[in-house]
Amino acid sequence: MMNPLRFTACFLLALSCPLWLAGSPLGAGLAVAQPPQEQEEKEPLPVEPETAEFKAASDAFRAHLKKMREVMVRFNTTPPGPQDRQMRSEWFAYHREGLPLYQRMLDAAAAEYQMAPSEKIPLAEMLWGILKRNAELDRYEGMLPIALALLENGFENPELRGIAARTAFALNEYAVMRKVATEMIDEGVASPQLQTLSDEVDELESAWAEELAAREQDAQGPPLPRVLMHTTKGDIEIELFENQAPETVGNFISLVESDFYVGRVFHRVIENFMAQTGCPIGDGSGGPGYTIYGETDRPGARKYFRGTVGMALSGHPDSGGSQFFITFLPRPDLDGQYTAFGRVTAGIDVLGDLVRVNPESEDEEKKKPAAMLDEIVSIEVLFKRDHEYQPNKVK
Repeated sequence: MMNPLRFTACFLLALSCPLWLAGSPLGAGLAVAQPPQEQEEKEPLPVEPETAEFKAASDAFRAHLKKMREVMVRFNTTPPGPQDRQMRSEWFAYHREGLPLYQRMLDAAAAEYQMAPSEKIPLAEMLWGILKRNAELDRYEGMLPIALALLENGFENPELRGIAARTAFALNEYAVMRKVATEMIDEGVASPQLQTLSDEVDELESAWAEELAAREQDAQGPPLPRVLMHTTKGDIEIELFENQAPETVGNFISLVESDFYVGRVFHRVIENFMAQTGCPIGDGSGGPGYTIYGETDRPGARKYFRGTVGMALSGHPDSGGSQFFITFLPRPDLDGQYTAFGRVTAGIDVLGDLVRVNPESEDEEKKKPAAMLDEIVSIEVLFKRDHEYQPNKVK
């Protein structure tokens, strides 16, 4: 099989850089590795920064992208070997370091736009392109200020308010969601899904307050177990809800420590929903050879928000095993149905890069992945409590 990083390196750059720079020539240039000496000339943004803040932020970000490119060039010009792992680690470290630089650039761009919105149409178009592309990939962190800047300054696009409402929903900013949804409903342009969520916004807000209280309580008690999942698109750190789902966490850690998850593909990655993995067969039909008990009826059972980790089921509540999923958006419809046993604490941006595939879709295009499915390269326990972790199998 092709080395996963070699397969995904060009794809990652082709995907991420246009997303970061709204389709600028920089992204296209990185899609095919070039010798570093041919890349010395500064490549343009879609717009030329004018404020000192925007210029400094864009220069810092472009300098960082150059470092990422140099890693890719070395990788693609070096025969496969033991150094692959080191270059993989270097690549993803740069990727993580680039995220705050990217956000700083976006914040500076939005600030420059708001200074004179009527004179900054190209900049508004750039921000809109970034916002839309992020929303398509279920990337929401840092996007709400951009959506609000465009809304408040009269940027016209029929999709803008819907994306703003979804972004606010993803980030649990319910006051913003309520305002935008109410306007769209009053005008008769809200989707059925948005109308339903608008009816439930008070309950959603209350559930989020309960979740924040649970997180505060977690922080005051004994540390929770954590695992680090290395995927073909980056690292995802997960905190496990041992207090509310001890048996599910016990099963999960036992499987992690037995290397059960190594090489498992993300066989379902569905937009606006979730990414699922953990099937040894790779199509969603397999498990560890046993099932475990569900824990949705335990006191304080956690609910589903962006980044919640849940146990997949094959039917009844006690049919979980090894398959798990991570939600892209709050999913109140899953509460009480599927055991929530963790949450992403770092690397949530990685979810947006996973290859999309929906085996149950009626759309033939969505049934077939556009590239090789992403997989768990390795997974490790970063911390666990001082006791044995084992599955409590259904007899």
